[in-house]
Amino acid sequence: MTVRICAFSLIVAVVVLSGFAGAQQAYPDLKGTWIGPGQSVTQGKTDHWPNAGEAEPVFRESSWTLVVDRQEGNRFIGSQGLTNGTRRDPVLAVIREDRRTIHMVDDDGIFNTILTGPDTMEMCRIEVTAVSRIVGCRQLTRQK
Repeated sequence: MTVRICAFSLIVAVVVLSGFAGAQQAYPDLKGTWIGPGQSVTQGKTDHWPNAGEAEPVFRESSWTLVVDRQEGNRFIGSQGLTNGTRRDPVLAVIREDRRTIHMVDDDGIFNTILTGPDTMEMCRIEVTAVSRIVGCRQLTRQK
């Protein structure tokens, strides 16, 4: 009986410690430059896209860049914009406990982002202002 109790206690201790070790896993280091194609639908005057006076929504495709300058634990800061553009918007972000989901904001919109691999992410944007609406996603790869 004592051997069974000791064996059971050992198994419980291993399971508990394994779970604790998993909970202490480090957040992924996302510092660097991420570039990739994006697809969006825009309507109205936007900061990154020219407005040619279209009244209807416009389907757009282009390359985007996210630069993560600084990271502390699950929080990071950086900038984002069209790869060939001159405008770069500052971003603030937090990585959720699952270490895959990222919530990010800039000055006029939000990004819901999923890490799809160690060096890949899908970054989706929603923006609604008084003069524009944008929804789109980007598939970014970290540059080595």
